[in-house]
Amino acid sequence: MPTVEEYTTLLRCSKIQVDKAYSRAACVLPLLMKLMNITGMSEQWVAARIQQKGNSEYVPWKSL
Repeated sequence: MPTVEEYTTLLRCSKIQVDKAYSRAACVLPLLMKLMNITGMSEQWVAARIQQKGNSEYVPWKSL
């Protein structure tokens, strides 16, 4: 199970509220931007793979 620090490193979000019982990233990026940062792919490539289900966005495993 990754730690909060490992998640913030993976998502490239360095500002966290460490004084909270449940830490939350201070810089909340949309899924599109997070995936662009993680994969290094273009906005068009990432946008073509994001799908909507109800109020949530996701990327199928086969796309990753």
